[in-house]
Amino acid sequence: MVGMNNNMKHTLIFLLALSALLVSCKDKNLTPDTPGGGGQSGQKTYLPDWEEGYMDIHHIATGKGDCVFVVMPDGTTMLQDAGDVGDAYGSADCDRLPNRDKTVGEWIADYINHFSAKLPSPGVIDYAWITHFHSDHVGCKTLGVDGPNGYYLSGLTMVGEKVRINKLVDRAYPSYDFPSTKKIEQEFPLFQDYKVFTKYQMGKGMKAEKFDIGSKSQFVLVHDAAKYPEFEIRNLCANGEVWTGRGTATKKMYSGDVSLFDENMNSCAIKMTYGKFSYFNGGDLPGKNLSQYQSQERNFEIPVSEIAGPVTALTPNHHGWKDATTADFLKNMKPQVIAVMSNHVEHPYSATLKNMNDQMLWTGERDIYITSDSPARVLGTAFSAFKGVGHTVIRVYKGGTTYQVYVLDAKTTDYPVIYKSNLKYVEK
Repeated sequence: MVGMNNNMKHTLIFLLALSALLVSCKDKNLTPDTPGGGGQSGQKTYLPDWEEGYMDIHHIATGKGDCVFVVMPDGTTMLQDAGDVGDAYGSADCDRLPNRDKTVGEWIADYINHFSAKLPSPGVIDYAWITHFHSDHVGCKTLGVDGPNGYYLSGLTMVGEKVRINKLVDRAYPSYDFPSTKKIEQEFPLFQDYKVFTKYQMGKGMKAEKFDIGSKSQFVLVHDAAKYPEFEIRNLCANGEVWTGRGTATKKMYSGDVSLFDENMNSCAIKMTYGKFSYFNGGDLPGKNLSQYQSQERNFEIPVSEIAGPVTALTPNHHGWKDATTADFLKNMKPQVIAVMSNHVEHPYSATLKNMNDQMLWTGERDIYITSDSPARVLGTAFSAFKGVGHTVIRVYKGGTTYQVYVLDAKTTDYPVIYKSNLKYVEK
């Protein structure tokens, strides 16, 4: 470095160090925490193909409801909800993603067919699990189409027309008598069509089951379970009952009249574990009593989180609205990743988002993502808390000790990466 002044020397040393760092990142499949996923300017990059031993959790952005598509380590697939709320109050300002050329169910089917193309069973859903009977989790009676088999096509029923489902699991099959069939019909206008859909698909070979609280054998790997003994899905709660943590025993989380239950109180929840990594989905499980609801026994989040937490990642209960994903719930769960499924201007609620960021509740890193910009206007500058907006994919690497989060563009049909996190290590 003869003839160089100190500034030039420092600059050269910095550039050499930066070059070495970038090479190291490339070798370890790392890129900076930055929009664009580390691709060159103007060049599209895409989610690398799933490989055996990976677990991918796709939070599909439709702008109209919850939908999570899971590819397990051996290629087994699971659909968690497939909602379409239509243009209901609070959702009318939320665009259908990527556009209105197709129904929500058709866009979900396209997404599944695309990302299952290289799996052991392309275009197949091994398990479809419905957390509870609300339109934004199953489908609605508007903005869909009349189907050829005697039921309306919206959300899940449309997906089932396009993608084969091997097993359907919901909270009340086959009697649908909790708390009553009438109560379900009141809160879920698509209910009769859903039942006709289920019967029709069973005639074509689909199985249907009631969600079995406490079980770890209802959702199992179907291709090579013996190879991944560290993988498990544990059923935690449904219909106001929660697993005790012993065997398959359960206990009630209420003492009053179940006829006062709103449908959110019946939500099912699971904890999915792969090595050290764990993921929670509890549908619209409530955590607070509000005067607008009849029942005042709605704090189910505490007993569920006490048995479930901590976890690596979760999707907020009830989209992070004001009656759920409470401070106490988050304190018990201590997530590193929060993926908000948003189809409403108050998904999430501003106070809930503040709790998600509160280091006083639990310490450590946490990254928050959201599937749509629905609440951007309401949240204002607080919306900048989200790392990315779009299809949020958590990729867990072989063994379940590391993961990355990819955000895919939800406004296009080829799913380019618009954000990619660094490689993350499971802390718990």
